[in-house]
Amino acid sequence: MQIDWQTLTRRWLARLSISFFVIAFFLGWEGYKRFNATGGAVDWRTLLDFVAAALSLILGFTGVRERHRGE
Repeated sequence: MQIDWQTLTRRWLARLSISFFVIAFFLGWEGYKRFNATGGAVDWRTLLDFVAAALSLILGFTGVRERHRGE
């Protein structure tokens, strides 16, 4: 029995798309709070939060695309 990794990946992206949006929201919120707490200075943790939020958002939109893709 062969595992079709491409189909499996697409299915999991489609299933987890909402979770990626939630994770992106909370990472962005944490980055925003840390950015305001430091008085507008960007340290490595703030930058990491924003980059991770952007990547999660991209994965979320990719999952939505896979969910609504035709067979």
